[in-house]
Amino acid sequence: MMYSALSVANIIVRTIAGFLPVLPMMALYHAVLLRKDRKNGTKTAKPHIVAVYVFCFVIVLVLSITSVPGIYNLEVIPNVNFVPFAYIRSMYQQYFLNVLLFVPVGFLLPLLWKKFERWHITLLYGFFFSLSIEMIQLFNERVTDVDDLLMNSAGTMIGFAVFLLVRKTLPGVSVFSIADNNWKREPYCCFGFVWISMLFLRPFLSSWLLGLVFPFTTGAPG
Repeated sequence: MMYSALSVANIIVRTIAGFLPVLPMMALYHAVLLRKDRKNGTKTAKPHIVAVYVFCFVIVLVLSITSVPGIYNLEVIPNVNFVPFAYIRSMYQQYFLNVLLFVPVGFLLPLLWKKFERWHITLLYGFFFSLSIEMIQLFNERVTDVDDLLMNSAGTMIGFAVFLLVRKTLPGVSVFSIADNNWKREPYCCFGFVWISMLFLRPFLSSWLLGLVFPFTTGAPG
C-alpha cells in the first residue's frame, strides 16, 4: 500500500497525539512499581524501563497506521471478510504490511519480559492485539478481515524468531528483560494505557496538532 505525503503526515500526527498521553500514565505506573522495588530491596534496570516506552510507541504507531477511530467517531459499518486469502493476488502489498507491522511486537515482547520467551504466549498477545484492532474496525469504514489477523500473527512470530537470533548472537540484550512478579502486569498495562489514549484522548490532541500543521483545515476529532 502506498501512502501520500499527506497520509504520512497524518499518521505521524496521530502517533504523536496518541503517545503523549501514554507518557504520564506509564510514568505514574512505573513510579508505583519502583517504590515497591525500593521497599523490597530490588532494583529494575533502567534499559528495561526505557525500552518499555519504545514498546508503547510501537503499539501506538500500529494503531495509527490501522486508523483506529476515536470513541466519539464510532459508527457501526460492518464490512467483514471471513474467507482466508480471498484477495491475495490484488492485495499482496497489504499482506506484506500487515506482517511487517507486527514484527516489532513479536520482537519486543520476549526482549522485555521473560514470560514471553515462550513462543505461544507471545503469539497469544499478538493475536489478541490484532483481534482488538479487527473488532474496533467494525465501527469504522475499514474491513474486518481474517487475513489481517493471520498476517499480524505471522508477523508476531517472525519478530519472535528475530529475537531468538539476536539473543543467540548478542547475549547482552538480556539487560532489557525482567521477570519480577511486581512487574508482571506491565505488558498488559501498556496495552490498556495505549487503548485509553487512542480511543479517548488522541482524537482531541490530533485535531489540535493537525490544526497546527495544517492551519487551513478543520475537522472533528477522529
